[in-house]
Amino acid sequence: MGSGASQEDYDKLSLQFYETALRSTCVLPDVGIDESLLKYSGVNSNAALEAYSNELVNSVPDFIEKLGSSLGSFTSIPNAVGLGALVISMIMEITMKSSTQPSEDTYSMLRRVFGEEKASGVRDTMSEYLKRHRLFINNEQRLREEIRRLETQLSGHLTILRNSLLHDGQMSSRGFKIWVNGASFHLQMLIHEARLNVKAGKRESGYVESIQAAITLYLQHLDNLLNEYKHYKISKTYVYWFQCYSPDCAMVFSPHCVLSNLESKRTCEISNYNQPGCSGSEISKGFNDNVFSKYEPISSLRSHFLKFKNNIHSLINQHDDFTLPTSHHRFS
Repeated sequence: MGSGASQEDYDKLSLQFYETALRSTCVLPDVGIDESLLKYSGVNSNAALEAYSNELVNSVPDFIEKLGSSLGSFTSIPNAVGLGALVISMIMEITMKSSTQPSEDTYSMLRRVFGEEKASGVRDTMSEYLKRHRLFINNEQRLREEIRRLETQLSGHLTILRNSLLHDGQMSSRGFKIWVNGASFHLQMLIHEARLNVKAGKRESGYVESIQAAITLYLQHLDNLLNEYKHYKISKTYVYWFQCYSPDCAMVFSPHCVLSNLESKRTCEISNYNQPGCSGSEISKGFNDNVFSKYEPISSLRSHFLKFKNNIHSLINQHDDFTLPTSHHRFS
């Protein structure tokens, strides 16, 4: 960009890189809250579950019979909200996949969040919870006991992961994604535990206070992790000017500025930028400033946790059932 480049020049090129990345999805980090956790975390989780059920009833052959087989003798499932709705949706997912492909008992949410991660206490605890919830889906007392045991375990694993990311030089996009999704899942466990205990006659106020304290703490941790993650992403963003001097390739490649993500090994390019010398830490920082302030999967993380706090009373007092669909639901 030349020695006479102004801050306005840096800002303009940084924004160009960001807008190009939005169009081609290159170099943008995959660290948002998973779609399934988002879908079943709000006050409309039961309605989202019903909509998903109707969609599968009308599109998957013999879905009703196969779902009935998966759920055993149950025709109605209580507390089909929040994590309850998420677990039922996952049973539906496995049922649907069994109709179209070889049996697969790994939930897609876990694959999306954890990828190829081999050793993760967060993954193991979340996976175990999903299994135990399914086993005791109609046994509220036993489910309360399992939530208490496993939420304590998950909390400990999240602390270990956070310390690793912040203090042990282990920051990565995958690690950060696991933490934010694990923290969201843990809050849903606390809310579902409160939901069951309040239904059993215990006072709501004590649970509200402890969950709000957990949300406040997670927001503080999120701020610290976001700050460290941003520094990490800046260090992994490399900007340089590309120009081919060989006659053969000069006819194919016009001079252009390149932004490369050294973590993902993917390259994002802006072609035909006619001023050489575009490299510099100012552009790397400016690009990531745009990503962290504007890119929705990152910029919405705080609001996701705040929605738990703002809706805490409504979430705890939801107890909607899910009724197993029958054949007359098809095409209704």
